[in-house]
Amino acid sequence: MLTILRQAFRRTRQNWQTVLFLFLVNFCLGLFVALPAFNILQVESHNSLALNQLVADFDFTVFSDFLRKSGKSLMPLLPISLFVWGVYSLLNIFFTGGILSQFTERNTFGLNEFLKNCFRYCLRFFLLFLVQLLFFIIAFVVIIIVFGIFGVIGYGNTEPIFFAWLIPAFLFAAFYITYLLNVGEYAKVILHKDSSLNAWKAFWRASNYVNKNFKTMQVYWSVLLVSLLLLLLYLLLEASIGMTSGFTIWLMFLIQQIFIFCRTFVKVWNLSNAFDYLSLKPIPVIIPPLVVFGEPNGAISDQNQEENKLSE
Repeated sequence: MLTILRQAFRRTRQNWQTVLFLFLVNFCLGLFVALPAFNILQVESHNSLALNQLVADFDFTVFSDFLRKSGKSLMPLLPISLFVWGVYSLLNIFFTGGILSQFTERNTFGLNEFLKNCFRYCLRFFLLFLVQLLFFIIAFVVIIIVFGIFGVIGYGNTEPIFFAWLIPAFLFAAFYITYLLNVGEYAKVILHKDSSLNAWKAFWRASNYVNKNFKTMQVYWSVLLVSLLLLLLYLLLEASIGMTSGFTIWLMFLIQQIFIFCRTFVKVWNLSNAFDYLSLKPIPVIIPPLVVFGEPNGAISDQNQEENKLSE
């Protein structure tokens, strides 16, 4: 497992230009929400300094008064946020083919070649996204049923006992969701490697592969643990530094962008883990037997024997 993690990390580090490009795209998308939100807050507060109290020390009274008086002004941000989220999801699907092509070709990053590979595989990966979305909907229904069952069992007990009964449901939901996410990563690699497969077959083949190689889940959980540690480190820095002045605000903004870059790196690293695992332990390819019409099987075998004799 450590070999896969180290090798995939090295591959991702070698493709730092790809990670930087993805980070810049995400940064530009974030500005579509951040700038309108900042302008609305400035206009609705009439450039008041009251909102600055939320920076130095959160004051719920100021926050609730602003929502009561100007909460409707924030409503236009909802469709903008949904639009940006949709574009972000489509771009992640679109860039997958370019990332995997960088892993396969091992060339230096070139924007034209990268985008060309993105366009080449975008439809296939979009169909794979729809297949994965279908299984996520099924998973959501199953998780709701599991929570309902354990909720009924724990109903009527004290709160600690009730939440204790929900722990198995939470563990099941976490395992089910991470399993589908991991299968999706391997399905992307399989679909990229084998052009004869469609999205449905690639997802099922990836599911069988993960079931037979459960260590892939350990690799995936290890990367999730790294992501969690990065989040805890960011929260620790935010709590220790604070945003009490212009300097600390810009410092935290810089730290935040560094952590977003690290999150993008981890996302590419996760895809690289699936790529390297399938490279070290590939799926056996079944080659159909060659059938020549018009000749009996005996004639074909005799012909093969004669060719073998001539080659000796």
